[in-house]
Amino acid sequence: MDEDPAFPPDFSSVENQEARAFLRERFLRALTGIVGKGCEFRMFDNTNVAAEFRGSDVDVIHFYVRQLKTPLGVLPEAILRTSDIIKMHLPNIDNLGTYK
Repeated sequence: MDEDPAFPPDFSSVENQEARAFLRERFLRALTGIVGKGCEFRMFDNTNVAAEFRGSDVDVIHFYVRQLKTPLGVLPEAILRTSDIIKMHLPNIDNLGTYK
C-alpha cells in the first residue's frame, strides 16, 4: 500500500492521535474558559478594539463578541474574523482560574 507523501509515516500512530486529541481538548477548554471575559484585540489594520468574548464557530474562523469598543464607537454585538486578528490579549488572565 502506498503511503501519502503529505504526511510523515508516524502521523497516524496511536501516540500522535492521542497527543492531538489531548491538545484539541485543552484548546477547547481554554476557549470555553474565556467566555464572558474581557479581551483586547489588535486587528490587521493596526486598530485596537476591546470586547467581551462570547465564543467561536466550530472551525475557529470567527469570534462572537459583545460590547465591541472601536475607535468609532461601541457595537452591542459583532463577529470578528480570526484572519483579521493579529493578537488577542486577556488583561486579567491571572483571574481566570486553572484546569486540572
